[in-house]
Amino acid sequence: MGGEGLSKAYEIADWGDNPRSERGRKRYEEAISTFRSLMRHDWLKALPHKVRVLDVGAGRGIGGVALAKVLREGGRGVELLMIDLREDALRDAVKFASEEGVEAEVMVHDALRAHELGRFDVILMYGAILAHFDEWSFIRLLSSAAEALKGEGVVIIEELDRVDHVFRVGFKDMLMERRDPRNPSLSYHLRYDPARGTYTRVLLRLKDMVAVEVGVNFRSIAHIASVLWAFVSDVDIISKGEGFYLVLGRGPRRGPSPAELARDPRALGDKHFRL
Repeated sequence: MGGEGLSKAYEIADWGDNPRSERGRKRYEEAISTFRSLMRHDWLKALPHKVRVLDVGAGRGIGGVALAKVLREGGRGVELLMIDLREDALRDAVKFASEEGVEAEVMVHDALRAHELGRFDVILMYGAILAHFDEWSFIRLLSSAAEALKGEGVVIIEELDRVDHVFRVGFKDMLMERRDPRNPSLSYHLRYDPARGTYTRVLLRLKDMVAVEVGVNFRSIAHIASVLWAFVSDVDIISKGEGFYLVLGRGPRRGPSPAELARDPRALGDKHFRL
């Protein structure tokens, strides 16, 4: 999905990525608390005095600004670059960073090409970013992120264990996304693509019947961590509670590279073998 479609989806659904909303502000404060605790991890304590951070799929800046703020509290200099496909979100992100006393740059850029931006001490993916990538793009995303790491760099991924959530809570055919009685929205199942592992749902804003299709991908934390392990030399899993986790990876293996994964496999083409 392109930036325009993502912007419409975030506008219709209440996914809490706006730090100026009540829900978004709470997520920002929780992110600060999370990163303050995470600074005790030996991989984070070993970061250099000046830290170069790339926030991938930054949205309106909740994760990247929170991490930069906590790093600065610890006496480190921070160079923060936030990338996303949503230009409107990035405009809000750089303004929010300034309000929080954090210097940041933003760029409309594809997460699958993060490696083109140089090498970083920290690659951050905070929030629901992984849900937007099918299984094949997920591999490419992690390859690109690992390629963008410095030698002792750290990947930080914040995610919900979506497989566990589906088994314990369920994922209904129709689901209320925004419960605001003045502006409610819902989503419903449209189709499933077994080759890509993607469920397509329709997000519908009820007051004006504006709709957009959104692809959603469900992964367990073990799945995320084990695939990341193919691209970095060590992985750690930290529970945040309520089904949310931080997955950390350190030390890029440098392979398979983004260039090696650029071509689609036969399974995704029109000419794959059929019974």
